[in-house]
Amino acid sequence: MPLKYVGAAGAAGAVLLLAAVFGTPLLTAWLALAIAIPSLALAYLALSKAKTLEFCPEVLGGDVILPRAGSAHERPKLLLPLQFNNRGYADGIVEWIALRFTLDGRIERSQLLTPVAEVDMQHFIQAKRRLEQQNTIEPFTSFTLDGRRAAAKFVLFDMAEWRRGAAPLELRPGRYSFELFLKASNRAQPCLELRFEHTLEPTQLEDYRNGSTVYLINYEVTLPSVRRALAGAEWLPRAAPN
Repeated sequence: MPLKYVGAAGAAGAVLLLAAVFGTPLLTAWLALAIAIPSLALAYLALSKAKTLEFCPEVLGGDVILPRAGSAHERPKLLLPLQFNNRGYADGIVEWIALRFTLDGRIERSQLLTPVAEVDMQHFIQAKRRLEQQNTIEPFTSFTLDGRRAAAKFVLFDMAEWRRGAAPLELRPGRYSFELFLKASNRAQPCLELRFEHTLEPTQLEDYRNGSTVYLINYEVTLPSVRRALAGAEWLPRAAPN
């Protein structure tokens, strides 16, 4: 414990001792209360400072991109712009992430997706927003997140069990809820980091099936390092001219 905290505790103890010997019970009680409040504040400050010295990862996101398929038979995948922040000063490792989505609140039919690649958005835009071998970095692996740093990544998700012959991801119109889980080196178990929702309209699904890239944008979430640092403003759908 820092010397200033030790000194403060010693002074508080001395005041309480003198009040107990020479003062009245009421005075002692008021002095104890007066000293307890700042002591509690100091303890909270020390705890908060200790937490900042740890590895404290968090994830920001809320947008979902349905990239146009490279071929007519290519299975649907979800592309998520994510920003990984480390609010602590210690370095750590983001070990893995997973995405679970549920259509129209039917939890019994929730599907789990895992990251399969990281997408280079500059090349993705140059390829007319089509997934190609030149713009996908496979596989998606764990990475180090330095203290007080952020990392912006465009992560491509696919069905968790597709290698075992499971049915491909099937998209339907409706209300989708998304849950992103994170496993980091400072945690024994994965934790739920994000929860957001999007509605996939029939017209959007039709556009996707006709070869267009569809954007489900959550404008309540600000991701400057994702939307600007990596690919500028071009990755966002352009507003239609008036």
